[in-house]
Amino acid sequence: MNTIDLLNQIKKNLKERKANIASDMVSGRMTDINQYQKAVGIAEGLEQASEIIDETLKKLNEEM
Repeated sequence: MNTIDLLNQIKKNLKERKANIASDMVSGRMTDINQYQKAVGIAEGLEQASEIIDETLKKLNEEM
């Protein structure tokens, strides 16, 4: 597995985790506002990580 494949796999895993969080929210699995706020913060962090991976992949493609 090369670097690009690895980054794409990590990005896929981040998206799956974010989808799981969204599913938990929709299913009513958040027991209180603190848990909800924590989940929103985690989802935002996952989104930012995904954006960083996109930027890194773009830079790698430009170098090739």
